[in-house]
Amino acid sequence: MVQGGILDSWSGEPPFSQSYRYPTWGEQSGQPAYAARVSYTESIHGQNMTVGAGGYYGRQHWGYTRNIDSWAGTIDLRMPLGNAFEFTSQFYRGRAVGGLGGGIGQSVLWTGALYDPATEVSPLNSIGGWAQLKFKATSKLQFNGAFGMDNPYASDLREYGGDPASNYPSPLSKNQSALVNFLYQPRSDIVFSVEYRRLKTFILDSNASTANVVNFSLGYIF
Repeated sequence: MVQGGILDSWSGEPPFSQSYRYPTWGEQSGQPAYAARVSYTESIHGQNMTVGAGGYYGRQHWGYTRNIDSWAGTIDLRMPLGNAFEFTSQFYRGRAVGGLGGGIGQSVLWTGALYDPATEVSPLNSIGGWAQLKFKATSKLQFNGAFGMDNPYASDLREYGGDPASNYPSPLSKNQSALVNFLYQPRSDIVFSVEYRRLKTFILDSNASTANVVNFSLGYIF
């Protein structure tokens, strides 16, 4: 399968105003962003195995002659492991992809005020992904375990002293999330779920903050 798309070149910075829609730095480049994905699916023991690879490119214009190339490369895999288990994962490597959620929402770094033409603007490199193992105990009950990470390059953050273009008061250098859950579907239109998630966020050259989250969900399918 070959897929492609044209997107708004969203750079992810906070809005300048709550009452007026200013164009983002990505939109000020004057061109859209582009994305494509190629995947291959094969049947294994009556189940589909899929492997894919994708790419993204967008241009950002941060004033004067400061143009930033935003890009990402992705791979994804869905692999059945017998009749009861399934492994799923996605990974990416990119830069200036805060608008897509990469780099923990951080896209670029700068050395001073943007209205100063001498100010340098540099893209933030990042890498991340997640993996999940599913166990389908019965047709109505399944268990999942997953781990994910998003890792902006600490060397980039140190060179420019953080990321003033983000929503955060301090530069974030890593985000980790681990979870376990189960889903129970007693009938075709009702789903129960209980999940435990542990979040861990690292501030640049400082201690990590953690949070433990427990969710109970009830879904009705109609």
